[in-house]
Order: sequence, then structure tokens, then C-alpha cells
Amino acid sequence: MKNAKKLILVLAVAVFALACAACGKKENDPTPTPTQAATSTPTPTQDVKPTEPPRDLKGLEVVLGDWWSGEDWNKANNAYEEAYWEMMNDSMKNHNYTFTRKNLGGWGNEYTEAQMLAISKNEPMAQIITFDATWTAALLSQGAFLDVWNISTVDWSDSKWNTAAINAMKIGGGLYGFAAGTEPRTGVFFNKAIFKQLGVDPELPYNLQAEGKWNWDAFKDLAKSLTKDTDNDGATDIFGVTGQNTVWFTAFLMSNGTHVITQDASGKLVMNANDTAVLDALNYGRTFYDEGYFCTEKEGDAWDYFKAAFYDGRVAMFIEEQYAISNINEQNIEAGFVCFPYGPAINKPISIVRENILIVPSCDSTKSVAEDIMYAYNVYTSVPEEYADDDQRWKAHYEALFNDERAVNETCNNLINKYDQYMNASFLIPSFAPNWLYELGGGATGAETVEAHSAEWQTQVDEFNTAFN
Repeated sequence: MKNAKKLILVLAVAVFALACAACGKKENDPTPTPTQAATSTPTPTQDVKPTEPPRDLKGLEVVLGDWWSGEDWNKANNAYEEAYWEMMNDSMKNHNYTFTRKNLGGWGNEYTEAQMLAISKNEPMAQIITFDATWTAALLSQGAFLDVWNISTVDWSDSKWNTAAINAMKIGGGLYGFAAGTEPRTGVFFNKAIFKQLGVDPELPYNLQAEGKWNWDAFKDLAKSLTKDTDNDGATDIFGVTGQNTVWFTAFLMSNGTHVITQDASGKLVMNANDTAVLDALNYGRTFYDEGYFCTEKEGDAWDYFKAAFYDGRVAMFIEEQYAISNINEQNIEAGFVCFPYGPAINKPISIVRENILIVPSCDSTKSVAEDIMYAYNVYTSVPEEYADDDQRWKAHYEALFNDERAVNETCNNLINKYDQYMNASFLIPSFAPNWLYELGGGATGAETVEAHSAEWQTQVDEFNTAFN
């Protein structure tokens, strides 16, 4: 009897509960499934945070200054650039800022003096200013550049930043300059018509580069085969190679992974002039002169005689930076372009970097909004998501310049995306200049040249390290 009463009581409670549920439920209300109920309730391990509003730059105008931008600096010339500017415009609208480029005028000392004067008056001409690397030393030594290493709106480990420039400008724990991306710089232009005329395969430099065999010895062998007395009068009519002395010997130093002044991991400069790799590089470059493969300056020649020699068909190969392709195209030369050959000290090809350095002025007006300035520049140096893995984001520019696909698909691709970067740290010294390299062109050996300048360089290195470390 007791068990029966208990059963009746349980049933009554159950009926009452069902009745209450029915009263609180509308007739057409769907009954949620257990799965739906589970997904709407966060588990204890989920970190539920409110959505943060977009960063507001409060109408900030960010100007990137340089010495070349024209009125069409933001003109879209292809599909990639259209997508890029759509990304930029969306960012400026959503985050309340503007980003523009401005030609600040001048060149060399005129440019740097104008920037120094404006920064000293606390009235910078732009929020981000571009400098040729060799112009940075004097302003760096006067504290004109803001340390941006701890800026939270930039991840300096991102692969888009030029590591060689970052490493060079990271001094004493601070970062005083930066660059995004890499331009193909020093390489070897070659006249395919001359190669064919002399019975040399015009694809040979590309093939050697592709096979990993484009080293100093292969380069000199090629220069020898392209140096000819074509009319048998005892005088050389076509030389294997030419270029500006300073570019030539600097390329040998850097393609051997070294220079007379280097930099350690802490940013300190190191006097390195007597290193074997330095002397080997200078002496090897000198052998092209001694063996007659290098077209040198003659009495009465203009300082840039090497350009005319290549344009006129008197030289088969020309050492210069990639930008020279525009002038070469004007001469209607069928030109190829490969990287500068590598030296034995590193035994692999590298990208010789001579990058422009960008800085944020150390003024009150820029310090107070440095996080926002770098936020805007971080967006400016980004790639639209749909082009993240598309080579056209960098190729389009070079395809418009070169008529040779291998120059773009192989050489430019290697220099921009594949090879390790090497940058010459000597540009950090205000009084350092490459004029000493002309002494090598005049007949001095590598040892004689560095011996003549070592004491001066050591003093400059010591002064820099005392000031910044």
C-alpha cells in the first residue's frame, strides 16, 4: 500500500510539471533539439570577449615623404593595384585616417639638410621620411630618428620587412629605421647581340645562375671569352665587362659576404679591413683590370664612360643596379640580367641590398601618435588577401620593364624572394665614403688600399660605437 501511494505521488508531480510546461509554451513554438541548446551555451573553457571596435586614428594624416613621388603615385595600373587600393581605401575609411605620399624635393645634402632643419624645429615635413641609406648617418648621430622597436602596431618579425635593413638599423636595443620588401639591386646586364656575334650562348649566364654555378671564376671565364680584337689590329674592340669602380669593387666585397666595416649582432660596428675575405674580394676584382677584360676610363672620357661603352656595343656585360633597365631599353639593346656572381667565402648567391631607409622623425608631433603612424604604414605595406600567394603582387612592375622573361621569373624572383640579403653597414658612419675604391682601379692592391685607410676607419668605428652603444 505504501508503494502504491508513492507511485501515485510521483505520477502526480510529473503530470503537474508537464502541465506547467504546456501553459508556458505557445502552440506553434518549435521545440529546440538538444544539439541546438548545446551550441548556444558556451563551455566553461571558452573565452567569450566583446568585439573590439575598429582602431580609430582620429583623422590622422600620415604623409610618406620622398624625393620622387609624382601626382599619379596612387594610380592603379593593373588588377593587383586596383585590389590593393580598394584595401587601402577601406582601411582609411574604417579607421579614420588618410595616407599620402609627398615629394619633399631636393637630393643628397639638400634633402637631408632640409629634413634636419625641419625636425630640429619640431615641424617635420612628413610623418615617415625616406632616406637613401648613405644619407642616414648624420641625422642618426643627432638623434633625429624615433626608436620604433617597441611599437605595438607592427610585428617586426613579419617576413614583409627587409631583414637586412632592420638588422642594420637596430642599434643598442633600438630600431631607428626600417624598410618593407626588397628591390633587386646590383646585378649583371648583358648584351645578347654581342654574345651571338662572338659565338657565345646568350642564355649561358641564366643557365649558370639556374645551376648554382654562377661564381667569380665562371664570371671571369665568360668575360675572357667576350673580350675580343675583332679587326685584328692588336687593340681590344669589345671588352667583357665594365661598370663604375665603386659599384664594381663593392659588389665583389658584398658577394663574398663581407665589407671593410661590418656589424655584430648588438649593432656595434666592427673594423674588418684586414679580413681574408675582404682582401680576396678586392684583389679578385682587380684581376679583371690586369687581365684586360674590364673596359677602363680613357683620357678625356666622361665620369660615366661605362654607360656609353655598354650602349655603344663596346662592352658585353655591364655591372649596375636593376633600375638601369629603363635607360638600357632606350638604347634598344636586347639585354639580359643576372645576379652578381658569388664569392668563395660564402659559396652561394646573395641579394646585395642597398635599400632606402624609412624613419619616423623624433618630434613631439610624431612621438605622440607613433603607434597610429606605424599602424597606417603597416597597412600600406600589406598585400590584399586574395593576392597573398600570387606572384603578380611583385612581378607586374618588373614585367613592364624587362623584355626578357628570365630576368623577371628567375633573377628578380631570386633577388627579391629567395636569396639571403646582405647590406653594407658602413653607411652608418657619417664620414665614410667609397672614394677609396678608385685607388684599386688606379693600380693599388687590396692590402695597400686598406692599409692606407685602416687607422681612419678604426677611429670612425670607435666614435660610432661610443655614441650609440
